[in-house]
Amino acid sequence: MIKSKERNILSKESQQDLDKIVEKIYAYNYRPDQIFVESSFNKKKQLNTNYQSYLKNKYHEFTDTIKNARMKRYYTECETFQLAFRLAKKLNHQELFPIDSMIEMRFDILLKEVNSNPELKKKFDEINKSLSDNCLDEKDLSKVFLCLNQKSKLDNNLGFYFSFANKIMIGNDYFGARLVTDWYKRNLVMYSNIQNQLKPDTKTIFILVGTGHAAIFRTFFEMDKSFELVDLTKILN
Repeated sequence: MIKSKERNILSKESQQDLDKIVEKIYAYNYRPDQIFVESSFNKKKQLNTNYQSYLKNKYHEFTDTIKNARMKRYYTECETFQLAFRLAKKLNHQELFPIDSMIEMRFDILLKEVNSNPELKKKFDEINKSLSDNCLDEKDLSKVFLCLNQKSKLDNNLGFYFSFANKIMIGNDYFGARLVTDWYKRNLVMYSNIQNQLKPDTKTIFILVGTGHAAIFRTFFEMDKSFELVDLTKILN
């Protein structure tokens, strides 16, 4: 629904930045025992089959067979494969843990309503700008992550659902409120997939998700006394 700026994650500079980020996480006092990623929970076997190919430097044999350009780009450039796989290999992990639950989200209907209403469109554009606020202009990838993960930006992301989406299309069976409900349901299911994949001896976990999920997860982790949330600034600065 929201178009962000393109960044060539395969460039030499971005690849070097990813290596630096992995090294910083590896050097942190508490290295992750498990890595959770925004991939389909129901396709865990496929995810780890691909990861095993990655460990053997044969991942390209899978991506080279993908004909659909969009899917090829996903499996080549997505954060799961560019960052999580890289980190897991560095940590000598043998598997990753997917958490996503693909509950249908009809943002397209919301966006159609927004685009047909100049007042809503203006407000939406203001919110959209506040979510990134030139974060993607940062040259260093660590600074991009730090910028996007500022509490103020995550709060703006979360606020979008309460202050904007929730009140839209009340005459259409409270469409906006139902969409926000589905968004929370999806994130609660994802959080459940984290809780129920924790191993008994796990002390530290690393979760890689988009900022929309991160904004809600921050609240979940702050309320769940089973966890202590580690701010990204402690690792990447």
